[in-house]
Amino acid sequence: MNNLLLALSGALVGTGLYLALAIRYPARPHYRDSKPPHLAPIPPKRLAAVLGAAFAVFLLTGWPVGALLAAAAAWFLPALLGPDRGHSQRLAVIDAVAAFTEMLRDTLTASAGLNQALTVASAHAPEAIRPAADRLAQRIEERGTTTRQALRAFADEIQDSTADLVALALASASEHPTRDLAGLLSSLAATAREQAAMRTRIAVARARTRTAVRIVTGTTLALAAVLLVADRHYLAPYGSAAGQLVLVIVGAFFGLGFSWLRKLSAVPENSRLWATQEEGKP
Repeated sequence: MNNLLLALSGALVGTGLYLALAIRYPARPHYRDSKPPHLAPIPPKRLAAVLGAAFAVFLLTGWPVGALLAAAAAWFLPALLGPDRGHSQRLAVIDAVAAFTEMLRDTLTASAGLNQALTVASAHAPEAIRPAADRLAQRIEERGTTTRQALRAFADEIQDSTADLVALALASASEHPTRDLAGLLSSLAATAREQAAMRTRIAVARARTRTAVRIVTGTTLALAAVLLVADRHYLAPYGSAAGQLVLVIVGAFFGLGFSWLRKLSAVPENSRLWATQEEGKP
């Protein structure tokens, strides 16, 4: 009976970890023209922290479920409790797209055409989109693809709806010349600035939720640490098979709660404009 309960506990923990990973790293939709995503290597420091937390908890308690929960906490909590670097990166990309659009608008007046303006503006693109802009200029200069295809690849590398909007407008202008492309680019740059300002306001409003998550998590971990040090007898029932099963259930509830709080504090991403329009086309 004890072996059955331990096996069930392990299965539930594994299921909880899988669901937590699915929530933390949702699968992106696949588009025909998009490159398949590559799995990023696990940083050694992060892996060491996960293994160290699991080993320390198992050494202190002898609970296999506790070790798995500690590993999960060491993996997920830094991203949940730390600064929202993803928001800062997205904001930097939007600002860079706006600046790149303004540079392109100003360059058009002194260039021979859209392709030359794209090449010149790409050489001075902001740091956040510099690699994608360099490859855009390279594709245009090599003339191995059309301007539309080069802009599509540029938008796919940036993976942002604002960049999609700019790239779509430029691709349309490359195929159907417009009379006031500079005015269009000014409007697109203003839209990008407004998008960045809106994201900033949303992030400020949701910072309160992230603070609440830090308080709840810190209080919970502090209470568990105090009980482990000061009153191990209180936690002794968790050492049995039934206690391990209860610990799985408690950990699952905490994991679901933290995932829900993370969703509340996260800024929703807009869908890709170009990918949506091109989906299903050869």
